[in-house]
Amino acid sequence: CQPRIARNAIATSRLLGSVTGISYASDDDEAPTVKLFTKEGCTLCDKVKDVLLSVRDEYPHTLEQVDITDEVHQEWFSKYKYDIPVLHVDDKYWIKHRIDEAEAKLGLEQARKQEFTVRVGEPDAGAMERKQAERQEGG
Repeated sequence: CQPRIARNAIATSRLLGSVTGISYASDDDEAPTVKLFTKEGCTLCDKVKDVLLSVRDEYPHTLEQVDITDEVHQEWFSKYKYDIPVLHVDDKYWIKHRIDEAEAKLGLEQARKQEFTVRVGEPDAGAMERKQAERQEGG
């Protein structure tokens, strides 16, 4: 067991390397918020950010990054550890791995009109691992 000070130092050092935060914010109060579930060094995440940035002027939105490796985001790490980048728009699952300009425009337009619906295929690695463990225990 680590002393309390050492645990806090580890948590603080991890937090300093965090990529959690607002990448950019829209001035438009009605603009949707896109959450990018990511971690430091995720090159696919950088590509997703580039696509979103390319449509930002035409389809205003705020981009918030959530670092799944932050201690406070363990539930997201459990779900998305094998699948980043994962995107939500206005707190609804949107897409994983990649996004192209056409899908970015479609999703942001639907969100702006409040017509966006949760997409099929949201990953949940933790649930998958629990099911596999149950099968192994039972068989």
